[in-house]
Amino acid sequence: MSRIGINTKGFTLIELIIVITLTGIVAVFIATITGKQMAAYVDVSARANLVNLAESSLRRIGRDLHNAVPNSVRVSANAIEFVPIISAGRYRSAPSALASSDHLDFSTNDASFQIMGNLTQPVSGSRLVIYNFSWVDGSGPVAGANLFGSASTGVLSPAGSHVISPAGNEISITDNGVNDLITLDSAFQFAFNSPNKRFYVVNGAASYVCDASAGEVRRYSGYGIQSTQPTNGAVAPLSGASSSALLVDYVETCTLSYASGTTQRKGIVTIILTLLDNGERVRLVHQVHVGNRA
Repeated sequence: MSRIGINTKGFTLIELIIVITLTGIVAVFIATITGKQMAAYVDVSARANLVNLAESSLRRIGRDLHNAVPNSVRVSANAIEFVPIISAGRYRSAPSALASSDHLDFSTNDASFQIMGNLTQPVSGSRLVIYNFSWVDGSGPVAGANLFGSASTGVLSPAGSHVISPAGNEISITDNGVNDLITLDSAFQFAFNSPNKRFYVVNGAASYVCDASAGEVRRYSGYGIQSTQPTNGAVAPLSGASSSALLVDYVETCTLSYASGTTQRKGIVTIILTLLDNGERVRLVHQVHVGNRA
């Protein structure tokens, strides 16, 4: 009589416990390695994001400063102010044989003059700047020689003259072929003849203000030009600026400085910006060369 074979192969309880334990140890080991890698990836991503934010904001400031009226950049502890150029050109500084010639006379009040080329009609409220020295003394901007100051008192240039036309003295452009005509509502005397015969059209000032307590840098523009540099976005004139925009957040600290150079070479703005996010910190140093050749 034959016997039926019985398969007795299988796992014992002890073997199952050992397998489960080893599997758990391996899983913990893999999770630890993967977790560290993921944490490192998150840290690197956060750092890269901060670097990108810092670099893009510094590049934006640089582009703005490159478009500033010569010698109009000034820096305080937490703010950079400048006067953006809307348009520019060269003016006729001497009479021409042409019957329609109209040059800019610096010896008296003058209401109109020709330019070398064409110019688009500027927006209402725009002003003209010619040969801004941006001189300062112990009391602030020098009258008549600094667009942030008042009109001349007669010391450096004729009384009432200035490097910038008065606010409210509107500009009109007449198409005059290759030499358009600029006309002011009221005759005005500019203080100094530019060696390069350049003029600039502007419409207010602009500022970058660093507020470390709020962790941000903001850009303000479209406010009036004045002698004292504004540094607080919560008060006038910055609080009433026509434009206020966040440039960058996560700001921990920022340090600003400016070496003005001369009218014949470039000034240098130095910006040190530190951003902090979830323990990740980046610090970038950026220098902007500012053309001061007026």
